Amino acid sequence: MFVNRDFFIAVIKEIAQTRDGEEIGCEECFEQVDRFVEMELSGLDAARAMPLVQEHLEICGECREEFEVLLIALQATEVASTSPDPTALDRLLRSVHHPPTP
Repeated sequence: MFVNRDFFIAVIKEIAQTRDGEEIGCEECFEQVDRFVEMELSGLDAARAMPLVQEHLEICGECREEFEVLLIALQATEVASTSPDPTALDRLLRSVHHPPTP
């Protein structure tokens, strides 16, 4: 099958245009990751609601690490704030600032 050069170029341009604006960088991801985490903690489908953030987290290790740390910290804070032990939050904060060494 022979493909017309002009047709091929037109298809390539359309493909390129569909990707325009469909990626975010680290700065934009960082600006949105707190909302993404809040959605996750609320049981909402953050990946579906914020697919560009999800895609960036999948390809960027640094941003993924920030996401994971924030998620863990907020989960722990939530648990500590509902704990009957009044020192739980203090212990949590100390462990975040001074994690145990292996």
